[in-house]
Amino acid sequence: MEKLQRAIAAREGLRKDGTNAVRLVNGRGDGIDGVEIDDFAGRWLVQTRESFPEWLRGVKGPRAVYWKRLGEQKEAPVWMEGEEVGEAFEVMERGMRFWIDFTAGYSQGVFLDQRSNRAEARKRAQGLRVLNCFAYTCAFGVAAALGGGETVNLDLSKRYLEWGRRNFELNGIDAAGHEFVYGEVANWLERFARKRRQFDLVILDPPTFSRDMVVKVFRVAADFAGLGRGAAGVLANAGAMFCSTNQRTLAAEGFRRLIEEGLSRPAAWRIEQRWMPADFPGEETLKAFWLERR
Repeated sequence: MEKLQRAIAAREGLRKDGTNAVRLVNGRGDGIDGVEIDDFAGRWLVQTRESFPEWLRGVKGPRAVYWKRLGEQKEAPVWMEGEEVGEAFEVMERGMRFWIDFTAGYSQGVFLDQRSNRAEARKRAQGLRVLNCFAYTCAFGVAAALGGGETVNLDLSKRYLEWGRRNFELNGIDAAGHEFVYGEVANWLERFARKRRQFDLVILDPPTFSRDMVVKVFRVAADFAGLGRGAAGVLANAGAMFCSTNQRTLAAEGFRRLIEEGLSRPAAWRIEQRWMPADFPGEETLKAFWLERR
């Protein structure tokens, strides 16, 4: 328990800027190998590849404890202790609000390791046309809209786009002033290019593995370069891109090469790697790069 208490104490500073959703324990980075704990406004989500850690039973502090098995089976969280969370609830991130849902399946609504990149998108977005690809629940779109951007949120799930609309409304943003587009990213990038529609900021945060409407498989290592090429094709002359992946088998250097492969003149771009937030010590599982034309 001593290591757990140290990890909790190390996150206290993150809660001072209107944030109540943090990674409490990041496995080996906190000296607790094989265990990850996300704290969503006092509701803990314990994640392991094996069984629930028995030493966590009866832990003091959380109002609810759920457990999720990590792996290819993509199982939904299971209630373990405390209150049962039967519906969506709010969390805050630097003043932004998002709906979290433990009953929604494998993913709960927001990826905490992208916190600093959402803040960067918000900082950059004033007056920009923002294309948020693979939008999921539109957390990047919310950040850009709050920063003064005009957003197009694109995803292959109508359910997640509707979740995104609710996130916009939760933050007092008129969703009617933004677009929520259902479809495949590659197809829509081609459509935008044909219509000569351009954007000032394009966000590319694809899943490591996915299938499209006709069961075509997308894999980051094989397909990201083409995706980046399409995104660069709809980018305004002074535009910027954000590219990221969580694929563990792909090192940051390899991901950067994929990004550069999709650019017609890589030397014409300034490419800056960004690191994971302080509550994710240890291995840099998120590889994230911001790109700007020189």
